[in-house]
Amino acid sequence: MKSFRQIVVWLCLLIATSAACAATSQTAKNVNIPPSADLSYAVSTQYNGLNINGNSSIQWKADKQSYTLQTETRVGLLGKIMEATSSGQVGPKGLMPEKYVEKRLRKASMATIFNRVEDTIAYPSGSTSKMMDMTQDRSSIVWQLASVARANPDKFIMNSSWTFNVAGSSKTSPWVFKVVKIGELSTPMGQIKTVQLTRQDGGQQTSVWLAPGNNWYPVQILLIEKNGTQIKQTIRKITPI
Repeated sequence: MKSFRQIVVWLCLLIATSAACAATSQTAKNVNIPPSADLSYAVSTQYNGLNINGNSSIQWKADKQSYTLQTETRVGLLGKIMEATSSGQVGPKGLMPEKYVEKRLRKASMATIFNRVEDTIAYPSGSTSKMMDMTQDRSSIVWQLASVARANPDKFIMNSSWTFNVAGSSKTSPWVFKVVKIGELSTPMGQIKTVQLTRQDGGQQTSVWLAPGNNWYPVQILLIEKNGTQIKQTIRKITPI
């Protein structure tokens, strides 16, 4: 039972996984926010031979002034195990979160508040810190990455790396993504050309596949934990709003 709960926790982190978009080996010129869309994903998990399938959805709405991001994940007989919302402003450097709320299975909602008047962040743990430039939350991070890629496609080349500041549950830390592969990805929508970026963190691996021909939307996300657990989301449908 404990192992199954661990799978659910990591699945929640994956969907939520989502800064000053300064590149470690590249420099972003500007950003280009992806157009609004509804995205549907198939979710699959592998843990010690146990397979758990489900589905997830992302509703992304953005214009020149603001954005909202809603995610929801359902797995097997458990039904909805996680939902999250991120909302904020859009500025010259990209997404500027103001509030991130996360609700997991059998747990109370947790909110991260970005106070842009006082330049502080209030974490779910109760702690606060000074806000770093363009800090992202765990949902907006993927869309900030896509926004940078849309404006700088020529810089998303093999071995380029990109660093983002991301607010967690109690502190802000840097997330570094590196381009590790450029090629075709097989999905329920067919073959899609993608740029795969991977983040390594203490034995844990997170990979995001962005699709240049589909507005650089995230069409697949994979988490591999150091104990071998694998959690993957693969795009099934993209509906423009």
